Amino acid sequence: MRHTPPLEYKTRLRDTEGKKQEGRGGFVVWSADCRCAESEGIGARHIETIFRAAHRESNDECLTEEKPRKKLNATLTRENKTQKLAEEKAAKQHFKEMNKIYKPGECMKYMSIDLHPTLSDAWYMADLSREISSSGAKITKTSSLCDPALLMWSRVVPPKLTSNDGQVKLAPLKESCKCALYISTLEEIAEHIINHSLAQHIMQICELSGCKVTLVIFGVKEYFKPEGRKKNGNKKCITEIDLEMAITDLIVTSDADAVCVNTPNQLALLIVQYTKAIAEEPYKKSKRLCEENAEFYMKGDNKKCVPIDKDGNGVARVWQQMIAILPLSSLEISRAICGQYKSPLALYDALQSPNGVNELADIGVARAAVPGSLTRRVGPEFARKLHMLFTAEDGNVLLE
Repeated sequence: MRHTPPLEYKTRLRDTEGKKQEGRGGFVVWSADCRCAESEGIGARHIETIFRAAHRESNDECLTEEKPRKKLNATLTRENKTQKLAEEKAAKQHFKEMNKIYKPGECMKYMSIDLHPTLSDAWYMADLSREISSSGAKITKTSSLCDPALLMWSRVVPPKLTSNDGQVKLAPLKESCKCALYISTLEEIAEHIINHSLAQHIMQICELSGCKVTLVIFGVKEYFKPEGRKKNGNKKCITEIDLEMAITDLIVTSDADAVCVNTPNQLALLIVQYTKAIAEEPYKKSKRLCEENAEFYMKGDNKKCVPIDKDGNGVARVWQQMIAILPLSSLEISRAICGQYKSPLALYDALQSPNGVNELADIGVARAAVPGSLTRRVGPEFARKLHMLFTAEDGNVLLE
């Protein structure tokens, strides 16, 4: 009859006095427990079974604790990936929206013309609403301008968060442009011209608005009509020479510009022209900076260009044209060479071999794109020049 071990031996894994012994199952059995068990008649094999079971229970508890932890870590990893993808998507969307704001063809939709209600109701601004609506821009009437004759521009931008002294807030939805028009009739500025104060007046407008101002003078032709043809027989206060002198003084003194218009339609088209130029300015400026950083003038080297799409179609034609424009070359020679060497690197590698020039010279060239026509060779002269072009280390070498 087997002796049933006490329950305390099944779960006891604490450190007791005595030396530890290695069991057959890879677990540790304490000698004090073994001696106690032997005194009560329990065999060593039974002791080993008891401790193995306790070891499995402790491992099960550890696994039970590790499973929720692993599940939590996997959930956090998925959430981080989802958040990162959402941030990348938002950044791409923001970049796309910013491209629309400055891209020609789309930029006019985000432009707003700010002018005073007094200027908007003037009779010579009658065609402005029609021309601006057809261009895609918007008109905003505001009384906060420093002068009723002033016309300014603003651009609608996507909202974004900005930090100012540790405080996070939304940036304004409109971006003011640093250009303005001062629209006035010649009769209204005649007094400034007589007193020689036109330049000083425009300089004050520039300081108050914080923009570069262009003076737009309306009705110059009508003002200087002969007396007999004018409906009102008022005497002219200034002459054409006075006007030209005042405009010259304005341009030189105040770093401003002046434009003369004679009809409401000319004035409306002028405002549309300025609006389009201001809307496309950031795009054209960035493009110009890219061209200025290049080592050659890109716009001057656009003769016989080959279009290349996003899939790379057209690269072979570019390589063929590079050979065709060389002296002593032709379209047939370039086709034969490009058929043998698919890229400039392939031709360069072939010319590095000792027999590369002879192999290039022996390439057959068809005289016409007709099957069975006579063929000729590229020739050693053209092959030698290509070898010098592709392998010369001095860029000042002349290909004679």
